Amino acid sequence: MSGKNYSHQLDAKNRMRIPAKLREELGSNYSITIGTGNCLCVYTEEQMKKVKASLSNINRYREKQMKAARFILYNTWQAEEDNQGRIRLPDNLIKYAKIQKNLMIFKGPECIEIWSEEVWNEYFNDVNFEDLADALDMLNEND
Repeated sequence: MSGKNYSHQLDAKNRMRIPAKLREELGSNYSITIGTGNCLCVYTEEQMKKVKASLSNINRYREKQMKAARFILYNTWQAEEDNQGRIRLPDNLIKYAKIQKNLMIFKGPECIEIWSEEVWNEYFNDVNFEDLADALDMLNEND
């Protein structure tokens, strides 16, 4: 797990580059979908299979579960790189992530995350270390 982040920009045609080092980890088949906090999650082909498998285990008679699964699947896009290594982000993902131009690309604990720079800064603006410690304690209790 790495905490490295990269600053990038979306061009006028809504294209961006994932840093080469991270792109190598993703392989040639990767998907982008929505994540918490208005970030986008970039998954390898294998990781995306696990996400879809977990979504297939929902109770189809629970409206909230169905809505969540539909929303995630509707907002999942298989990335297609051009010959210069750029990917075009679809409008629905740009809208969800509130991306205007500046991006933060972060190697998160489960996937590569793409954030609007403004949303990234706001997300970490009021970090409460006691709340973080409580969340980490809960993780350790589950081990």
